[in-house]
Amino acid sequence: MTGTAVTGPDAPRPAADRAFGGYLAQIAGRLAGPAGTRRDILAELRAGLADAADSHRAAGLDPGQATRAAIGEFGSPDQVARGFRAELSAAQGRRTALALLMSAPLIALLWAAAALASHLGAPLAVPWHWAGMPAGARLASHIAMIALVTAIGGALVTVASSGRLTRWLPGRPAASAAVAAAGTAAVDLTLLGALAAQAASTPGRLAAVPVAAAAAASLARFSFAARSARTCLTACAA
Repeated sequence: MTGTAVTGPDAPRPAADRAFGGYLAQIAGRLAGPAGTRRDILAELRAGLADAADSHRAAGLDPGQATRAAIGEFGSPDQVARGFRAELSAAQGRRTALALLMSAPLIALLWAAAALASHLGAPLAVPWHWAGMPAGARLASHIAMIALVTAIGGALVTVASSGRLTRWLPGRPAASAAVAAAGTAAVDLTLLGALAAQAASTPGRLAAVPVAAAAAASLARFSFAARSARTCLTACAA
């Protein structure tokens, strides 16, 4: 008894999945942004390709032709990736801004605890208000305050312009997120510099554990902010 070719809807799936998988892999290599957003985009594209192939098969094309026709409708991987860059750029900016905003209270509390434990100022004093701070560090504190205001403003603008208020607040979330990240990096760099100046001027006065915790948190955020600023600027350029 000879075998009969399967012509039902499940027959072309393995071959189509391989073709779609290779096509989507090329697109994925051209997408830069948060992993979750990229996964959603690729899932949406895969579903759209399957629907398009089914439509072509219903119109009389064989499975292979239907698969190729569906891919042809979507365009080259470069064209498809370009179509999603604005969405990915906005998602990257929003993710960066939210991370910076959420980290701010914790790091502020860590520095306040370090100041209090070291008896260097009021419980809520930041390092540039510590007693005995050198003049150069105090000058840097003014720059840090400007950077802090800039960072907060940039982060808030990013969140607003990439959320439900997008229609009324058009903007470039990745650009404002880059500003927020650069401002945050400047703040953390100033905090660490003020700490170094304080340690040099009053050796042995700092409480080791609270100060180390605050410094480690600022160093980690500085690294994240610097990296995020570069990523957001790259997204803007793209």
